[in-house]
Amino acid sequence: MSDFKHLQEIIAATLKIPAGNITESTLMEDIEEWDSLGHVHIMVAVEQAFDLYMDVDDFAELTGVRAILDYIDAEKGHA
Repeated sequence: MSDFKHLQEIIAATLKIPAGNITESTLMEDIEEWDSLGHVHIMVAVEQAFDLYMDVDDFAELTGVRAILDYIDAEKGHA
């Protein structure tokens, strides 16, 4: 499964929305359910699913699908 598909499923499950509503260009402000609490839940789920540790300061930067995917890719490069 691609990182995008995995992330799409995580966001959809966390926010209880259809996965089809999420594209690689989706931003936090595009989805009503993706509020600040939802964002924290997504970040925690991403940490668990991709076996990452994110600094809380990173959360504020990762407000879109592309940004999260870039972060995951960069972290995989450091593994």
